[in-house]
Amino acid sequence: MSGHSEREQEVLEGLDLLFRLDTEREQRLSLLDTHAVLRAVADRIRHEHGFDIALAGIVENRDLVLRIWAGTQFDALHDLPIPLGLGVGGRVAAVGRPVVVGDYCRSDRITHDFDSQVSRERVTGMVGLPIGSGSARGVIYGAQRNATEISDRTVDALGRLSRLATLAVDVADGAATLADSSVAAERRRIAESLHDSVGAMLFGIGSSLRQLQTEARETPYVAQRLALIEHQLSLAGSTLRDSVSRLRDARGESDPGRLAADVAESVHSFQLRTGVLASFVPVGRTPELDPERRAVLVRAVDEALLNVEKHARARSVVVTLAACEDRLSVVVMDDGVGCPDAADDTGKDHAGDSAGAVGTGAGLPALRTRVERLGGSLRLVQEEDGTTLRCEVPLPRPAAS
Repeated sequence: MSGHSEREQEVLEGLDLLFRLDTEREQRLSLLDTHAVLRAVADRIRHEHGFDIALAGIVENRDLVLRIWAGTQFDALHDLPIPLGLGVGGRVAAVGRPVVVGDYCRSDRITHDFDSQVSRERVTGMVGLPIGSGSARGVIYGAQRNATEISDRTVDALGRLSRLATLAVDVADGAATLADSSVAAERRRIAESLHDSVGAMLFGIGSSLRQLQTEARETPYVAQRLALIEHQLSLAGSTLRDSVSRLRDARGESDPGRLAADVAESVHSFQLRTGVLASFVPVGRTPELDPERRAVLVRAVDEALLNVEKHARARSVVVTLAACEDRLSVVVMDDGVGCPDAADDTGKDHAGDSAGAVGTGAGLPALRTRVERLGGSLRLVQEEDGTTLRCEVPLPRPAAS
C-alpha cells in the first residue's frame, strides 16, 4: 500500500506543477506586457514629436482594436474596433505600410466609417504606422488638432518607434509561445506519469480482484460485490485512458501553438540526448498551420539536429521559428564543423552522384522533395563557423470570404 500512496503523491505533485506552470506563464507575459510598451510609445509620440493625440491598436481576430490612447478628450476612440482596410488604421494594418492624411474627414485615401469619432476629437491630420514582422500585429497613430503638415521627417522618426514596438511585440509573442510550449510539454509528462503510475495501480488492483473472484466462487454475495467492484474498476480505467489521451493531444491539429510545442520538444530531446547546449527562439506569433506543413517543418528540425548529432561536433545549436509575410520558416544553426558531404544551398551534394551515401543520407533529399512539393525551399549552408539549415514553406491561403 505504501507504494500506491507514493505513486498517488507523485501524480498529485505533477498536477500541482501543471497549475504552477500556467500561473508562471501569466507572470512571464505580464513582464513582457505589450500594452505597457505601447503606452510608452504613445507617450513618446506626443511628447517628442508634438502630436496632440497618440493611439495604438492591436489586431484581434479580424479587427484592429484601439487599446492605447493618450491626449484624447472623449472616449469615442477608446477600445474602438476597426475592420481591416477601413479608416487610417485599418488601411495600415491591411497594406502593412504607413498612411498619412492631412485632413482626415476630407481625405480620398481612406474610407470614412469613423469620421464622427475622429471629428469629436477635432482631429485634422493623422498618421498611422504598422507594428509587427510580416503581417501587421498592430498600428501606432499620431494625430493633430491643427492644420500643421505632417512632414516626412516626422514620419521617419515615427518609423523608428514602430520598429521598436515591433521588436517588443515579437519578444512578447515569442515569450508566450515558449510558455505555451512548456505547458504542452508538461501536459505530456503528466500524461506519461498518469499512465505509468495510476495505470499500473489499476492493473494491480484488477489482478488482485480476479484472484479474489476465483476464491469466492462459492460465496454468491461476495462474488456479486466483487463483480460490481470490477465494473467500477473498468470505468476508472476507461476514464484514465480518456484523460491521458486528452493530455497528450490537448491541442487541435491546426492549433498555432502546436508547431512551437513540437519544435521545442525536439530541441529539448536533442539536448538531453547529446548534452549539446540547444536553444529554441520563436520570433513573433506562429500562424495557424495545417498538419502537412507542420509535419514538414518539424521534420526539418529533426533532420538538422540529427545531422548535428552525427557529424558536426558542435558546442551549441540555436533553432528559430518565424513568420514573415506569407511564409513560415525554421532555421537550425550550429557552430560545428559540418559534414563534408552535406548538400549545399543549391540542393546539389558536394560528392556528386554519391549524394545520400554518407553524411546526411537520404533524409535531406527526401525532405527537400516534400518541402518543394508544398512550394517551399530548403537550404543548407556551410561556413567556417558552422552550418545553417533554413526551411521555408508558404502559409496556407486564407479561404475566400
